Amino acid sequence: MASRLVFDPLTALRAAPLVSSTCTLLYAWDQHFFLSMLNSPLPEIRSKSKPVLQPYFSLFFRRGLSIVLTFIIASTASAIANLRVQSDGLRARGSFAWYLAGAALSAGHLAYVPWIAPSVRDVVEATEEDVNEKLDGWLALNWRRMVTVDLGAWVAFGVAVAGTLRAD
Repeated sequence: MASRLVFDPLTALRAAPLVSSTCTLLYAWDQHFFLSMLNSPLPEIRSKSKPVLQPYFSLFFRRGLSIVLTFIIASTASAIANLRVQSDGLRARGSFAWYLAGAALSAGHLAYVPWIAPSVRDVVEATEEDVNEKLDGWLALNWRRMVTVDLGAWVAFGVAVAGTLRAD
């Protein structure tokens, strides 16, 4: 019992989806923040970013894909594990539906693939003249995904964790 004062595996499981969905949300925000600076509407920045956008975006996307997938899998899998471990306790605290919603929203990140994949291809294959416009399209999709499923999952898991770990 004393070891649970230091580390409680059930508490870690309950908090895991919130931690991983926070990572997903922060990563999406960072993508938007940094790439939108390269794609600034200021002509002096936009014209200088054109030559580097395609190689940078291509490398950025390839390296980031495994990171994003890891966060999504961690959020979804840990939420499902929470739904299976002492689910009656989650129902009693009103958290079951929040973990379920968070899992669905985390997995929902992948529902954007049919729109994101062509947008990524457009940026990678764009001519230098239109690469900024193609990146504008990707940024708009990324923003929409971030404020719907990524933010939604984070809020759902936040409510779930707060409700589950509250002191009685």
